[in-house]
Amino acid sequence: MSTPQDDPAQVIRSLAELTRKRIIGQDEAVAVFALITYSHIALGPLQRRPGVFLITGPNAGESHLDIVGGLIQSLRSMGGLYKLAGNPGEDIDQIFSSSPVATEVVSLQQALKDNPHDVFVLQDIDQAHPNLRTRLERIGSHGCVIDDAGKLRSLADAMFILTTELAQEEIGEIARTDPDPARLHVERLKALVDAGFSASLLRHVDFAFGLKRLTTSERNHAYYARLAALVASHGLVLEESGLDARILLHAMDPTAEPTVPALLLPWDNLSHRLAQIKASGAGTVRFILDDDVIRILRVESATPQWVIDAFAANRGLSADGEATDE
Repeated sequence: MSTPQDDPAQVIRSLAELTRKRIIGQDEAVAVFALITYSHIALGPLQRRPGVFLITGPNAGESHLDIVGGLIQSLRSMGGLYKLAGNPGEDIDQIFSSSPVATEVVSLQQALKDNPHDVFVLQDIDQAHPNLRTRLERIGSHGCVIDDAGKLRSLADAMFILTTELAQEEIGEIARTDPDPARLHVERLKALVDAGFSASLLRHVDFAFGLKRLTTSERNHAYYARLAALVASHGLVLEESGLDARILLHAMDPTAEPTVPALLLPWDNLSHRLAQIKASGAGTVRFILDDDVIRILRVESATPQWVIDAFAANRGLSADGEATDE
């Protein structure tokens, strides 16, 4: 894992890159998420309370959780994922039990004691029992928990990621309108309060991130551009019309048949296969959907010279890679 002692700019870029592998068409939100969460981690012992961040906006295909993935992979471990929808009242016992409970997740109280530096995701926080939200607010205010021996344990390095699906449409549109993160943060908070989100809990939120609403065309374009960029990174060319339309269909509707597991985000696997194809001497490729597998087909053994010349001309380079005069 990266550490705050590494070059900050490089750590933030790496965090953003890892997160983009998990979520399509949300580059602006990903960049802000990487910057702000890294900034919290870099403060280290200078902080007196944990970071509390809220993810809002459209949640297509569990996008709210996807945006946390890069953070877990690179800078912090996952302390626990707590799904708060659908069990009002039960969540208090399950989350704040001071001893192990018979559930599939460790209680938040216990996890915080054992791993006070981890990331804790509280999904659908708006649906949590009011008493639970009150206790979470206390943790946010005081920055500590009390263990079984009555000793205070600092949570200054912990990070709470809250999610909500309230005001999805409003926030999805807000995220499309203004490039300034600070103004967007304020607008999101207003939309949430109007939708009935707890104002007292929002006072403890350090920053509210919002995913934007994507049209079908934008989602398809983002997926195609990402795939084409991955192909180009291996020195290959994606054939014109070389992406099976059924793959784009899954980008729009993951429930479409045939089912393709993790269709939107097979980047590491595809990258490995593209490297093999490049090593075999291929220059141009196409992607097809064969049953439930994305297959990469080699179109020709080498990239045509006219493609190399056209690429060089567009980049202001000569055929041998040298810059040309204007």
